[in-house]
Amino acid sequence: MSTDTLASRRQHRMTFENFCFLARKYQKADLIKGVMYAEAPTFDLYETTFGFLFKLLEFYVTPKNLGIIPASKMVVRLSEHDAPTPDIMFISKERQHIVNADFVDGAPDLVVEIISPGTAYVDRKLKKKQYAKFGVREYWMIDPNRLVAEFWRNHDGEWETMPLTAEGVFHSQVVSGFWLNVEWLWAEELPDPLEAVTQILK
Repeated sequence: MSTDTLASRRQHRMTFENFCFLARKYQKADLIKGVMYAEAPTFDLYETTFGFLFKLLEFYVTPKNLGIIPASKMVVRLSEHDAPTPDIMFISKERQHIVNADFVDGAPDLVVEIISPGTAYVDRKLKKKQYAKFGVREYWMIDPNRLVAEFWRNHDGEWETMPLTAEGVFHSQVVSGFWLNVEWLWAEELPDPLEAVTQILK
């Protein structure tokens, strides 16, 4: 590829400002290296899993004053040409200043993505790489369709796998004291988030 072609592509990359304007018409969209990826409508299994995890983290984080769980579908500005929209994120108390009224200005401490068939490539490949590059400390990918939950921690811009215990429990290193029984995610009827938090706090 010629230098002129590369320069032309860089010049035509979408900016954060343009992305925020155009993304309003979509349910959810991501900006990665200046390219916008719009997601298809979600499905019931996605929404159910999302709702459980969002409430679980919020019910745990808020009373303990550990930080905040911003509203879903909130854009994160990582650079002028990188602005993903995580499903769920956690920002520690010490870094709450990066949360503005309309967007998060910098990498969250934790990002959770609920995988669907239409988002698998973007979540597993593109966003995963950008989250590591820009300093997200912990990344969870939950795939309710395939019954797969994967957890990573950031080590110098590269992801390291975070294993489960022998009992199938994940312990977060970013949300202090928080653990998740992965079997909860695949239950025919998901646990009540408040009851699950009570178990975690014990």
